[in-house]
Amino acid sequence: MSGFLGFLVGGLADRLIPVLQTPVEDIIYEVLDQKGLPTRAEVRDLRNKLDRLEKTLGDLTTSFETLNDEVGRALDAAERLAEAGAAPAPKAAKAKAVPTATAVPKGKTGAGCKVDGCGTPVRAKGFCGKHYQKWKRGTLDGYVAADGTTIHENVHYRVEEAVAGQPVMTRYEGDEVIFLMPESDGREIRHKVNDVRID
Repeated sequence: MSGFLGFLVGGLADRLIPVLQTPVEDIIYEVLDQKGLPTRAEVRDLRNKLDRLEKTLGDLTTSFETLNDEVGRALDAAERLAEAGAAPAPKAAKAKAVPTATAVPKGKTGAGCKVDGCGTPVRAKGFCGKHYQKWKRGTLDGYVAADGTTIHENVHYRVEEAVAGQPVMTRYEGDEVIFLMPESDGREIRHKVNDVRID
């Protein structure tokens, strides 16, 4: 009897598995979606993309290392020539020479960045490219940002858009915050702290 029952249940199970498999998979995928978990296919796709990205980064790293080596060799050769007091190149060679380090790239002026100690050629608004981006985002300490705000002791204040890009020194006097503008002949801009505090 138990053999017949086993045969009957085994045959029934073989027929029920395909019928139950799809609803069970649907329930599993629904739970995964609700929990925000990725499916196997999504994980596989992500792994493949990461592998491609890793290969691309490896290729770029190799290219940069090669370029760095070539630049290093060129600089070493230039230093050796300078130390040896090499004769000036013929006129034909000078016409094809690469601009010297003192040449200013297109779009920049010859003046240095107005941030103390930088000296990099100016890109815009008196700043080099790096400091201009920080100024534009409002994260360059000691300067009024493009939107007329500044930071003092980790507190954001709205000053004036008219003085954007100028260096600023800030101090407190009672319930007022005083912004000193050295580029505007020492002009002082006074505001109530609570009126101009942003955060």
